[in-house]
Amino acid sequence: MASDTPTTETPAPAPAVNEPASLWKHREFLKLWLGYTTSQFGAQVTVVAMPLVAIVILGANEAEVGTLGAVSRLPFLLFLFAGFWADRFRKRPTMIAADVGRALLLLLIVVMYLTGTLTLFWLGTISFLSVALFVFFEVANMSHLPFLVGREHLGDGNAKLQLSTSVSRIAGNSTGSALVSAFAAAQVLLVNVVTLIISAISCALIRKPEPVPTPGEERPSVFSSIAEGLRWVWRDPLIRPGVIAAGFYMFFYTGIEVLLPLWVVEGLGLNPYWLGILLAVGAPGAILGSLLATRTMKRIGIGPAFFWPTVVGNLSLFLIGLATGPTWLLIVMIGAAQFLLGITGPIAMVASGTLRMGATPQHLQGRVMASQRAVALSLAPLGALLTGLLAAGIGMRTTMLICAAGAVIPIVVLALSPIPKTKGMPEPQEH
Repeated sequence: MASDTPTTETPAPAPAVNEPASLWKHREFLKLWLGYTTSQFGAQVTVVAMPLVAIVILGANEAEVGTLGAVSRLPFLLFLFAGFWADRFRKRPTMIAADVGRALLLLLIVVMYLTGTLTLFWLGTISFLSVALFVFFEVANMSHLPFLVGREHLGDGNAKLQLSTSVSRIAGNSTGSALVSAFAAAQVLLVNVVTLIISAISCALIRKPEPVPTPGEERPSVFSSIAEGLRWVWRDPLIRPGVIAAGFYMFFYTGIEVLLPLWVVEGLGLNPYWLGILLAVGAPGAILGSLLATRTMKRIGIGPAFFWPTVVGNLSLFLIGLATGPTWLLIVMIGAAQFLLGITGPIAMVASGTLRMGATPQHLQGRVMASQRAVALSLAPLGALLTGLLAAGIGMRTTMLICAAGAVIPIVVLALSPIPKTKGMPEPQEH
């Protein structure tokens, strides 16, 4: 039980009586938000530039590009350990160190490129280390938010961070595409170096002191601490269904995501030009969804704001597998699915994160958040692999429809849970 487990931090200080009524006036959050937004923008520039470093500069072939992609995703397995770290040590220094470390690693790629010493081995090694630091930053950042803004601002804070992610995908990708056409892809990575430095400085300027970790000798081991977080996830009636739903969703949605380019171009016979346009349709929806997330939670409640967008978004996946007819109808059906996924995804994610943070004690924030990410992200590669094999055997349309049907499972899981009826901010319960 949570009450029997020694915490690793002293209790958080009570909020000041003059706590800002709005996050727009919350200086500490605004510093965090500035750093997060700039680093997200730079990260999206890197998403465009990094593969081109391997392909254009280093001449990587298909197998080598695939290997680099796998290597850069291996650090996702560190989410559970990152959750232990975030709950054992202060979060803000972890965020600053991760930002500085990633900036130095990306700068090293630029230096090695300019000196002619960059190889695929070093690019893969640096990518692995950079993503590993990102995992630690992400867990520390999201588990620091409840302490920084308080329970009353959790929904608004999550919505603003999600908005930054949505806008950064558009601005960062377009900026990265423009820059790589004028400069070498390795040099474009300097943009992310600068944004990471800004993020580190913004975090360093946060003045709200964190609780000092308890210096006692009887601290639980790494695996005991991770197990405590996993037990809380499994026993909590609000958190467990969300994690199970996320796992099923990532398994089946990743299959559709992987097959979509091949389905659009070869399965439906559309010009490759349309693929980029169809993928871009989701971006305006994501911005709109981010802007509506807080309002939706206030109007219908946190749990319903998680459940109903999940219903609409997941069912829209059937439009992709059922797409047929003339070109205009194909574009409308797939474009509608992308837009619906774009607008419902941020609302559901903000509500899900707010629900999880509210139901989790402060000393378990990092481990519970990391457990959720670990379950979802660990199933994504498996879903992609099995979907590819299935499509080769029974065809892409049938496989797409099977994946869409599989995405109904998360809807059922949530419908059978207390989540649709949970309208207010939950309190952590004893387990």
